[in-house]
Amino acid sequence: MAEGVIDLIKQLRDLKAHEHLAGFAGFRLDLGLGGAPKDGVLKIAEFVRPDGSGYITLTFQTDPDPEPDRRAALAGVFDRFGRFAQAADATTGAGRFGQGFEYIMMASQGLVDGDPWFVVDMDIYYKKLAGRLRALVEEAVLPGLAGVMPVTFEPVNWWD
Repeated sequence: MAEGVIDLIKQLRDLKAHEHLAGFAGFRLDLGLGGAPKDGVLKIAEFVRPDGSGYITLTFQTDPDPEPDRRAALAGVFDRFGRFAQAADATTGAGRFGQGFEYIMMASQGLVDGDPWFVVDMDIYYKKLAGRLRALVEEAVLPGLAGVMPVTFEPVNWWD
């Protein structure tokens, strides 16, 4: 790597290395094409800072689908959610994602032909996260996502 060039992907991986994997759930995403929903896996992790604040990382992973219309629809669902996430502030987000919500940051590596997986990460930041992960995810985050995305979730399998 050239001197003075910042590798953002490496920096993101370094930051994510300190997250605590908490659980996973299956999901079904309606692509709006009248066909079968898209199945995938949602990974749930958390990072809690010494002051109790932190973030929940949700990683959506599914195969990219060989059909161009379904690939475009899959990317479109997350693009639309990304626009919602950018507009969500502490007031509007708390009603949907739980008390102490601050903001959502999304990261997607995009969908390139030949990619074996379609992966989207979102970090949901909270003023107070310590000790609240399960309740937030089950009572606020997943229902909140289902209210703004065409998605249904299976029960979370928690890692104890």
